[in-house]
Amino acid sequence: MKKFGKVMRAIAGVLCAVMAFVCTLGFVVGNIGFGIVAQPLTMVLGAKDYTVENPAEQAAYPSDYDSADAQLAAAADVSRQIESEGLVLLENNGSALPLAGGARVSVFGQDSVDFLYGGSGSGSVDASTSHTLRQALEQAGLVVNPMLWDFYATGAGAGYRKVVPDVTGAGGFAPNEVPQDAYTDEVRASYADYSDAAVVVIGRTGSESTDLPEGYLELTAEERAMVGVACADFKRTILVLNTANPMQIESARELGVDAVLWVGMPGQAGIDAVGDVLAGAVNPSGSLVDTYAFDASTAPSSANFGDYSIVNSDVESGNKYLSYSEGIYVGYRYYETRYEDAVLGQGNAGDFNYASEVLYPFGHGLSYTDFAWSGYAVEQTDDGYRATVTVTNSGKVSGRDVVQLYLQQPYTDYDRANGIEKSAVQLVGFAKTCLLKPGESQTVTVDVSREELRCYDAAGAGTYVLEPGTYLLTAASDAHEAINNVLAAKGKTVADGMDAGGDAGLVWAAQVEGELDDVSFSTSAATGQKIENQFADADLRTWDAGFAYLSRSDWQGTWPTTYAGGSWTAPADFIDGLRVSSSEDADAVMPDFGVTSEKFGRLALAELAGADFDDPRWDALLSQMSKQEMWDLVRRSGYLSMAIPNIGMPQVTLKDGPAGISGTLTGGGVACMSYPAEIVIASTWNVELAERMGQMVGEDSIASGVAVWYAPSMNIHRNALSGRNFEYYSEDGFASGKMAAAVVRGAQSKGCVVTVKHYALNDQETNRYGASIMANEQAIREVYLRPFEICVREGNPGGLMIAMNRVGSKWVGANYGLMTGTLRNEWGFSGFATTDQATFPTFNYCDIEQGLEAGTDMWLNAAELMGNSDPSGLSASTMQRACTAAHRILYVYANSNAMNGIAADSVIVPAALPTWQLVRIAGSVLLVLFGWVWFKLFHLCFGTRTLWQVFRKKPKRAGLRY
Repeated sequence: MKKFGKVMRAIAGVLCAVMAFVCTLGFVVGNIGFGIVAQPLTMVLGAKDYTVENPAEQAAYPSDYDSADAQLAAAADVSRQIESEGLVLLENNGSALPLAGGARVSVFGQDSVDFLYGGSGSGSVDASTSHTLRQALEQAGLVVNPMLWDFYATGAGAGYRKVVPDVTGAGGFAPNEVPQDAYTDEVRASYADYSDAAVVVIGRTGSESTDLPEGYLELTAEERAMVGVACADFKRTILVLNTANPMQIESARELGVDAVLWVGMPGQAGIDAVGDVLAGAVNPSGSLVDTYAFDASTAPSSANFGDYSIVNSDVESGNKYLSYSEGIYVGYRYYETRYEDAVLGQGNAGDFNYASEVLYPFGHGLSYTDFAWSGYAVEQTDDGYRATVTVTNSGKVSGRDVVQLYLQQPYTDYDRANGIEKSAVQLVGFAKTCLLKPGESQTVTVDVSREELRCYDAAGAGTYVLEPGTYLLTAASDAHEAINNVLAAKGKTVADGMDAGGDAGLVWAAQVEGELDDVSFSTSAATGQKIENQFADADLRTWDAGFAYLSRSDWQGTWPTTYAGGSWTAPADFIDGLRVSSSEDADAVMPDFGVTSEKFGRLALAELAGADFDDPRWDALLSQMSKQEMWDLVRRSGYLSMAIPNIGMPQVTLKDGPAGISGTLTGGGVACMSYPAEIVIASTWNVELAERMGQMVGEDSIASGVAVWYAPSMNIHRNALSGRNFEYYSEDGFASGKMAAAVVRGAQSKGCVVTVKHYALNDQETNRYGASIMANEQAIREVYLRPFEICVREGNPGGLMIAMNRVGSKWVGANYGLMTGTLRNEWGFSGFATTDQATFPTFNYCDIEQGLEAGTDMWLNAAELMGNSDPSGLSASTMQRACTAAHRILYVYANSNAMNGIAADSVIVPAALPTWQLVRIAGSVLLVLFGWVWFKLFHLCFGTRTLWQVFRKKPKRAGLRY
């Protein structure tokens, strides 16, 4: 017993000592930790650590709705309309759709019960209140097989329900379809009573921070078996694709199904539209914004997509790269261009067979009715061209059609000599008709800017040029029809290798005479600044003279391979460029801090709402700020810009994401409407509807108090396996930019600040932290920067979120050519540029001083006590740049709904103890209390002996005996 007692005393001693130590450590670490997380904690708690005296009588941006319920209902209606117009009827053989009213259907696939309403990460959707697919179908009047549904939901098939990746991209991507041997005889017998149609749901998810694995977009053996059963046992089979990324499937006839419907990801309230379309209450009018290839690996980008290393780099977060060796040939720009060259017998196109490469072309989409086009005409305007075409509903039900306008630029000897590439066709305009009744017509007008005729000439003129030659403008229902129209205008037919005849009557030619024009487009139409090369550092030819991008002058000879075998030994100068560095301005003078203007007196931010950016009162307001206040505004504005009572600035909340203002990542109890994925919005081809969605996000912004919305996203669908394609619009920069600009206009009309993202070349998730993206200047400008340029110039966003990658050797935020040379000097961007997540020390390469010099303004950094927190030793250059950044931030905030409730004479009174301080004090008290209790227990057991003495010697007196 004595031995047992000694053992028990030893165990008790260890436990007491460990717990006392843990409490002590917790006290120390916890207090430091609370300092680090003070800002996000305040936001997560939904707290405001101040009150407002003399609040404004009327909001600067009032809501249009009398109640939260009315607003939510309106947002749901917009979501449903987006899904109704955005889902795409890909095939409909034998008029299999729509289904008759009251049709009895069996819904197949584990994705039917685990429907994907959105992707994962910042674009995720809270679907807890969403209808199920069954509810959507039944609401539309269809009768759903309950036994088959329950089989997937709770029965023998439920064990195969997949794990959807979480917000960080972890988790599985396996489709996990139910094998046929798991179906019970009872379930199989139920088919007979619900055999009007089989609705087979195939889903594929996507996620931030991870790309899709190879083969993920193909049908699995279990899915093929399921489709086979459906085709054999039912009168008709409808394949429903619940995915953002293009599936790699056969045609409907080859699969044996009767119709294929792409529904994308419908958001929180859009799924009812799926039932509406299947039952015929709504006629589908969406068109694809991606090319569907039979095999995604046939895209030239596939040769360089994934994980590649710079083997000789010793720079933190600077040992990865990615080569955009395909140049401009992304999506339809590749497939349609190589098709034309194969028909014309030029460019070493080889035995390229479009019909075996492409299943559905960019722009493809069917309807339950038919449309006839007539009267195509184009006239020249002061700044471009105006095309008109009359669209007539020649079918039997009401519907909407999309008119797409494509341009072919001449591909010349000058282009071949100077490495300029030209897509056979490129989208330059589009419009959607109103709802046309049978027999009704509408004349559709599409304006095309003359800028669309320009191309970027990096090697020759070093700017945009206009080349002499013939420019062809065609109206078409998709990109492939466009190139067939162009070929028909050139006198080609199916006898020459075309896979279908074109309509030469839908082609208009413009002749540009004279010599190469390197003047007309060499200065910015937005700012008057000279346009010149900015991205030589990102061009692999700068570092490797033997490197060649894909060229239509020699398709087979320049076909991309994995650059350097995936392991690049970069030149020493490139490695030096990866390092963090900034320069000093010898003439810089330290700004004034804590000074009240003699001329203007004490100012409040609300007084400058509506003032010009150059109003001299801004300098006076900025001088009122302390050095620490200004530095914190720039350095620590991730998800929350803390209130600055000194200048009357309220707390400003900033939140994700592309599906709508969401609390998925950042907490705070804020979760407004989650809209259909951006790719669905783009697939509506309805700019007015996109602007309406933006307005509703603005209403959400007002209701939630989230003034800054981290969206919309507009990177390019460079490859079908990119994990984040669901939250980007398209493979095409023009379509992306037009849609994004509309959303921006809508949101900002309600005072919501948008931060369009991720600028720029963040087109895959693998190695998005710090990877060097290598691309040529023409591709960067014409493909990857194009959506941002259109959005900035036409939407005037208040904010822009930069990417985590590098362009060339420079992190985006420290790349002067991107942040100032192009964004501000060429496009006229006047808002603030914020980083993506840049919390230190993980993102030390997102250096503040280097970024400020390049033109970045705000760091999405939630930590209080980490990363250059003390500005006392900073130079005059850095603080002058910080002052410029603070000016931009405050200018945007002053003109946003962040100022709702704030007037010029409002006084912001800080709380005596902020919320996070109360939590820290409470936690500290508890830790001290628990530590004291454990210490006393140890003392009670062992008197004054130490733990070491307990183990080494018998205690002379012990507090307790066992």
